[in-house]
Amino acid sequence: MSMLFRFIAIVGLIGAIILPAAAQNPPRSPAAPAPAAAPRGPVPPPLIGVVDMALIQEQASVMKSIRDQMQKEEAGLRADLTKRENDLRAADQELQQQRTLLSADAFAERRRNFEAQVGESQRYMAARKQQLDKAFSEGMRQVDGALSAVLREIATERGLNLIMPRGALMLLADNNLDITDDVKRRLDNRIKTVAIKLPPLQK
Repeated sequence: MSMLFRFIAIVGLIGAIILPAAAQNPPRSPAAPAPAAAPRGPVPPPLIGVVDMALIQEQASVMKSIRDQMQKEEAGLRADLTKRENDLRAADQELQQQRTLLSADAFAERRRNFEAQVGESQRYMAARKQQLDKAFSEGMRQVDGALSAVLREIATERGLNLIMPRGALMLLADNNLDITDDVKRRLDNRIKTVAIKLPPLQK
């Protein structure tokens, strides 16, 4: 496979952002005995609130803002990738045309220069994609913080001791348990947008 096609295969996919999995708690040392459970009173009855997280992700103002910005940044990356692919393809074709006109040493030198350009483009696009992932993760971290604050606020006001995602329930029999509209309204009031912006690459 030529260097050009390797470049296209490696960095040609710019798309879905996958959030990193939550860090797991470190395992307890097996040598340390488990602490004795403190005596507890009776477990209070569950006071439940239910949130439709899919609806929050789709309709919350801050999530719409993030989607719009991500689409714009990804479109810019795709355009940059397309230009680099076209430039490298043209350089490869020119190099092949000159093969019979150049000495073996001269052609080998031109080929090394071309491969260096391919490698540089690979590194550049990988770095930009990594920056976009990081910017997205930082934006979502801000959203998570605001959403957690809203949920704690509602739980305190309503005396809830359990908030569940609607997707975890097979059936919601009592719509009075659904706090989705309240969550969305308060989240929209608390945070409407976060900046998703790629910083300049360091030399």
